[in-house]
Amino acid sequence: MTVQAPNWYREKIRDMVRARYQSMGGYLDGTMARGDGGAGVIKFPVIGRVDAYELSGSIQKIQNTNPDLSMVQVSIRDFEASAWMRVQDARKQGPNEQAAVGKMLSNAIRRQRDNLKLQALNTFATGNAEVKTIGDGTAAIDLLDALEAHSQIRGAGAEEDVWWPVTEALFDQFMMYKEFANADYIGSADLPFAKSAAIRKRTWRGIHIMTLPDEHFVFGTGAYGTGSAGNGFSTAGYIDTFMWATDAMGNEAEWDQETPSITTHADYEGTPMLAKVGLSGNSVGILPEGVKRIRVKAQVRPTRVA
Repeated sequence: MTVQAPNWYREKIRDMVRARYQSMGGYLDGTMARGDGGAGVIKFPVIGRVDAYELSGSIQKIQNTNPDLSMVQVSIRDFEASAWMRVQDARKQGPNEQAAVGKMLSNAIRRQRDNLKLQALNTFATGNAEVKTIGDGTAAIDLLDALEAHSQIRGAGAEEDVWWPVTEALFDQFMMYKEFANADYIGSADLPFAKSAAIRKRTWRGIHIMTLPDEHFVFGTGAYGTGSAGNGFSTAGYIDTFMWATDAMGNEAEWDQETPSITTHADYEGTPMLAKVGLSGNSVGILPEGVKRIRVKAQVRPTRVA
């Protein structure tokens, strides 16, 4: 029984088991710079700039143009998800039920990876005056907000990809603009969100705009969970979204176990099995000029564009 137990937690049958709707997670993998971890700390080295100087024509000591070197670091945080399973119950379950348990555990870790990134963005924007906030949350989202944020990121000199996750309702609002609706996603096809059929995405004016499940948008007075009458968002408030260049944010995981490990516990009645997944990592803001907070009125439906 214990030899076969790990196989029960691999997905075998997609049908029949109905999981409550939830974010599968892992969508933002690959959208931030990697760091170097060790001794419970993740480090991201940052270098300044060097400017050339004109020679005076005389023999004299050189001018010091060494670039500023600094280190952004963040402590590693540890997470796990687990589920007990009685051997007696396992004998009664079909393979699809067993796979569903493993899938839910894996999703918990993938969601946590995304949440760490979004939490770091919010912390960076809240605690750093150099991160500009665009909009005051009283007006519906406009593509001009995206252009302002993107032009400032590119204007600072960023050359890497720029990302902007939004809610499904905000994406619907963008689809009211013909120029956006006719755009195609032209970023990397290997990224998790790009491979997901459930995630809508467009590359518009150099910005990779993608949807995430509503549960990830938890910042602002109208954040997910504040709504009523069946709505996740409160339209009386605002939500904070974030646009960033890849190197402006850092993320690293020293340990990331999505496939559950199975252990049996003979000291418990019935020798139950414990399935566990885990994550050790964190995210942090690095370059404030490459991050923008876009504050918009919370929406649950699009409005007509004149």
